[in-house]
Amino acid sequence: MGDLNSFSELYHLYKKKALGTAYLISNRKGIAEDIVQESFIECYKRIQTIKNPDAFEAWFYKILVRTGWRMVKNHNYFLLMGNQTMEVLNAMDFNSEFDNSETNLVVHEALAQLSLPLKTVVILYYFNDMTIEEISKVLGCFPGTVKSRLYNARIKLHDVFNENELNRSADNIFFTKRKEYGFDGNA
Repeated sequence: MGDLNSFSELYHLYKKKALGTAYLISNRKGIAEDIVQESFIECYKRIQTIKNPDAFEAWFYKILVRTGWRMVKNHNYFLLMGNQTMEVLNAMDFNSEFDNSETNLVVHEALAQLSLPLKTVVILYYFNDMTIEEISKVLGCFPGTVKSRLYNARIKLHDVFNENELNRSADNIFFTKRKEYGFDGNA
């Protein structure tokens, strides 16, 4: 087992972002907390197996994402909106881009319409600022697969925003924030 004090530092460093990621994957506060707890327990048990400390973030998010997917499937929550959504989104302050509660809700509802693999790529790319290469390591797939999922998710999100005449600021989060890898807002 690892050093408890060092692990405590890692926990405090990653807990807020991990909770935000887990919440966006599960769409339920209680499940998100369970995902984070299970992920940190698994991380603590297996931390000795990590060979390169610089790879910790990708390694941890791999555990977090897989735990999240498993728990969402086990609890049969298919990312439907709940009454607690606005309260949790406002309380989390996960990303400063989301200062408008209406925008929070619009983005959250749009994300809920994506399949779990597409949603996860969007969360890791836009909310956690991971690169395509980092996401491919987390998900255990090729960078081309990540790019394809990101592209397909952006098309679906764009369609959702246009179809529902949703707030343009929500649309801008996904189509202008990141210019990396040729994703320039032209979905």
